[in-house]
Amino acid sequence: MAFHGDLSSYPLPELLQWLDTSRKTGALSLQWQAGSRKIFVLLGQVVGTATPGLWERLARVLDHGNEASGQRVMESLRGALRLEPTVDMALRQLAEDELIAAIGDITQTPQATFHWTEDPDRGGDEWISTEISLRQVLFDALRRLDESVDVERVLPHDTLVVKAVGSPPPIITLHRVILHVANKDAGVSLGRLWLQLGLAKSVVLRAVYDLLRSGHVVVEGALQIDADPISDMLEKGAVLIRERQFDAAGLVFSALLQNDPGDRRVRAFAQMAEREHAAALYRELPPVTTFHVTQQLSALAQLRPEERRVLDQLSAGWDVSAVVLASGQREVDALRLIQKLVRLGLAQQTGQQG
Repeated sequence: MAFHGDLSSYPLPELLQWLDTSRKTGALSLQWQAGSRKIFVLLGQVVGTATPGLWERLARVLDHGNEASGQRVMESLRGALRLEPTVDMALRQLAEDELIAAIGDITQTPQATFHWTEDPDRGGDEWISTEISLRQVLFDALRRLDESVDVERVLPHDTLVVKAVGSPPPIITLHRVILHVANKDAGVSLGRLWLQLGLAKSVVLRAVYDLLRSGHVVVEGALQIDADPISDMLEKGAVLIRERQFDAAGLVFSALLQNDPGDRRVRAFAQMAEREHAAALYRELPPVTTFHVTQQLSALAQLRPEERRVLDQLSAGWDVSAVVLASGQREVDALRLIQKLVRLGLAQQTGQQG
């Protein structure tokens, strides 16, 4: 099935939400006056992104940041060379950050159009492999849009000079690149920085704002950042989700809930985090998986009543989806319960060796 339309009648956030909840597989093409973008989707996961000039742009950024040789990156992307795992991860992370910023920019772009096809062919496209969900792309893009007014207020013009300061290097690739350029040049103006890196201005400004907020840079002439603990914690929570540290992200959400339970961003984070966690668990425990149950009396004695009930259901041949539906619990809680029984050795997927 293929269909197309314009984003004024079908806003991009709603389109991405529909593709996610429908667990679609295919390619979404976006066209607007300033350019084009393709997003390759597999069951709600963004597995690739493409836009004209993407390879050269990202190779240039990694080269400027001394993360990798730009020539080697280009050779790898053309299929002639294999990158080291750390460089490959840096490239993917940079592509994901660039995609998130692009989605935010397109959301605000009038007269953009889209075309969806269930044919995920990537032939002829300069695409980069990614490992991020539609949910997280949309959450991060909308969160950054919410906070863009603060970014523009703090960094109002391109002549402001960015200087690196002595502190541990951040884990985000673009942040490390900016620190390297600013330190090498003993300070660099915002305008020169984003032109040198060749990325969209919104991408670079947001990265500098985050570095300023974390104390990794000083920006001469910048206005003071208003304290916003919610924004800081959301940023940390989003990083934890991308690193699949769901328990730690849950602690962040608990702290956010105590701080400001009515904040729309907090509710959006909670929904995104829970759905991401459930999706990760389903990759480990696919919905149609059935189990055979082992009888370990010492372990059985330690189970709670609800755990015994689930074990009985698995013993009766129920699959994961049936157990989750019948549990009466949150989806994530039911899946974690099944996961616990598997890790205790009480339930093994059908076909596995005991």
